Amino acid sequence: MSHIEEFTEWLYEEGKDEKTIRAYQTIVNQFTEWLTASTEKQNIAEIKPIDVKEYLGYMKHHLNRSQATINKSTAGLKTYFAFLCEKTYINDNPMTRIKLQKLKSTEQTKGVSKWLTKEEQQRFISYVELEKNEFRRLRNLAIIDLMLYCGLRVSEVEELKIEDIKTNGHMEITIREGKHGKYATVILIDRHSKNLKKWLKYRQDLEKGYYLESPYLFVSERSGKLTSRGIQVMVNKYADLASMEQVNCHRFRHSFCKNLADAGVNIQTIAELARHENINTTRLYVENSQEERIRALEKLI
Repeated sequence: MSHIEEFTEWLYEEGKDEKTIRAYQTIVNQFTEWLTASTEKQNIAEIKPIDVKEYLGYMKHHLNRSQATINKSTAGLKTYFAFLCEKTYINDNPMTRIKLQKLKSTEQTKGVSKWLTKEEQQRFISYVELEKNEFRRLRNLAIIDLMLYCGLRVSEVEELKIEDIKTNGHMEITIREGKHGKYATVILIDRHSKNLKKWLKYRQDLEKGYYLESPYLFVSERSGKLTSRGIQVMVNKYADLASMEQVNCHRFRHSFCKNLADAGVNIQTIAELARHENINTTRLYVENSQEERIRALEKLI
């Protein structure tokens, strides 16, 4: 049994929920893949704090991950190496001196808004529409629409199954395991549903065995399921083509909320549509930004 497999069993024994366990597996696998590709270290006991710091720097500067995402990876690795120490697979824990970085509480992080402007949204989508490969174009446009017009999280998009989509004018989408495992139903209204309808028809006509056997709505060109990581890689690709920086999947969900606020939708309705547990989370989109306040003051005669 590999260390990661044993780590997974240990997490179950510790009472961690299924979603947390999957997240930790992904974090450790991604770190291990990077380590194998970037260093000559094969023995887990050889890993030093500098190796972890280089990986976190790789996430920040090469993958354009947010500090929140980097902190989640740091927390996952801390748990993994604590497990390795407990089982005496390693003597020195390289995570001891690795600290979680404090997040800024404002809407701006390094000058980048949580959401995309309407112009940025259209610019990004225009590059997806230029995709020559029909499979990728139809699939990717449908994914963006679900995040931008329904506010789905990337993990929710990943887990969607074909049976979760019902068409009756508007499209009804069932989310079987949202944040904290919550079940929900959301609506993609008719005028925003054309790309999903096109992909659904295209998806049902795919004939390879792993497509026929897969229940998942979104598949890759080589497997029966497109992962969250694969979706972020896709987003990175078009962001690079559009010369847009730090575009992660969650910025489309933020944009969904901000678009509603800008359209004059009341805070309670936005909270319900975004499935926020605490309405204070929604206030970010309703309250004017510093830039918006300055523009308002500049209108004074």
